[in-house]
Amino acid sequence: MPKKKSMTIDERRRYLRLIQDRYLTASKLERGRLLDAMEATTGLHRKSLIRLLSGNLERKPRRKQR
Repeated sequence: MPKKKSMTIDERRRYLRLIQDRYLTASKLERGRLLDAMEATTGLHRKSLIRLLSGNLERKPRRKQR
């Protein structure tokens, strides 16, 4: 059985930017369906997806370099 490859953070953000406009203009029923699809694709929980989609999807730089 092949191992499922997960998306990187940048890939997830790119995918969510594509879906964000559709999500914000969708009805409540459509938003639920979109969340189901995004949850299956990204592996993130619904609450995390809602939080990301309602805010800014730009990543913040680290304050202190490692």
